[in-house]
Amino acid sequence: MIPTLVRGFVCNNNGGIDSLNLNSMKHRAWSGYLCYDNNLDYSTSKEIPNLSPHIIACLDKSSINDDNVLIHGEIYGDYIPIINNVINCTDIHKLTSHIQELYKLDGSYCMIIMGKLGPIFLRDPLGCKPLYLGKKNNSFSISTQKSILINSNFQVEDFIPGTALILDSGKIINVRNLSTTNYSQYDADTLLNLLKNSISSRIGNKNTIGVSFSGGIDSSILISIANEFTEIKAFNVRMKDSYDFDNAKKLANLLGIDLIEIEPKKDHIPDDIPNITSIAEIMRPMDVSIALGFYYVAKTAQEHGVSTLFVGQLADELFGGYARYIRTMSEESPQFVTDMMNTDVHQAYTKNFERDEKITSPFVDLFVPYASIPLVDFALSCPIEYKIDSNNEIRKVILRSVAKKLNLPDEIIYQTKKAIHFSSGIDKVVKRTLKNN
Repeated sequence: MIPTLVRGFVCNNNGGIDSLNLNSMKHRAWSGYLCYDNNLDYSTSKEIPNLSPHIIACLDKSSINDDNVLIHGEIYGDYIPIINNVINCTDIHKLTSHIQELYKLDGSYCMIIMGKLGPIFLRDPLGCKPLYLGKKNNSFSISTQKSILINSNFQVEDFIPGTALILDSGKIINVRNLSTTNYSQYDADTLLNLLKNSISSRIGNKNTIGVSFSGGIDSSILISIANEFTEIKAFNVRMKDSYDFDNAKKLANLLGIDLIEIEPKKDHIPDDIPNITSIAEIMRPMDVSIALGFYYVAKTAQEHGVSTLFVGQLADELFGGYARYIRTMSEESPQFVTDMMNTDVHQAYTKNFERDEKITSPFVDLFVPYASIPLVDFALSCPIEYKIDSNNEIRKVILRSVAKKLNLPDEIIYQTKKAIHFSSGIDKVVKRTLKNN
């Protein structure tokens, strides 16, 4: 069994979605649409005249493989026997245990499994791919794009990561458990092996990948490891005269990589913002600034023949990268900051993953190697002193040790990196534009 790869989907239960709103999914449909009717027979088409089918999926460039499983994203490990158990299960308690087993595997996905209990929707425990639940009277609808539900007058909420929904009955199974795995020691070698496993799994048989490179330690580690497995194309977006304008190029030279530089024009950004807010479904200036950066990187990657983009998201939440963690350490207990970081990891799907996946989806498939289940389990149990040295104001302590193992230049290991929307200079242009409007 090979699941059918899709780039998003929307599903009706008892109708209620306006066919005109399907345009909000159009940017995901690289190869047209896959349509299932209420008898779960399917057909493919470039255009859909109405929403009579039960499930509509935006097709990847791959061909149809299996009509029992649609997966947006990827799952790693021996998942086939588990999914077969889910398909054939007729008992809720047994189904729950099969889903728990599935969620222990690494992967970044949302999925539809056509089971004997009806269509079952699942979302990985970290929520790397967007998924939303719409409710209206007796109707349920599920979608990877929020606007199609809002425009059809559904009440919309996040589909909680690590849960599952049996569509026909509306039964929600909640097994989310980002468990902590206790290690005998927390060292750079262990973390490096976890990173290598995550990156190599996500590379698979891809001949070339793109990496969004800011010059920081997170993306530098990704490039250093990924370079062992495949060809790398690194992309950096920054405004002229910004912090990253010279810094990223200098650090790329130290790494020995060719850097594809992207310089957005200031007068183009105001025209791009409406498209950004529509696709990524965001409004906050900070989100718009970050989304713009990823939008330009993803668009340029596609122009250079790259269909997958790796980013360093979640490293800050896992390993204490934000300055506010050190500031809080001076006011609160280490346990308070640990809980704060763990909450940030659990909520990363609403703050980062959904925005970033949606804004890059017209151009590339997004991969987040730090959002690996085994790696996250390690980080959540890792003592805070291995992440933050508050006395010397050093963040990402153990990650810097990994960088040393990889022989990265000291200029990368010890620099204090700004967030991409600040260091690229995009933030200033966005704030000015939104203020003027």
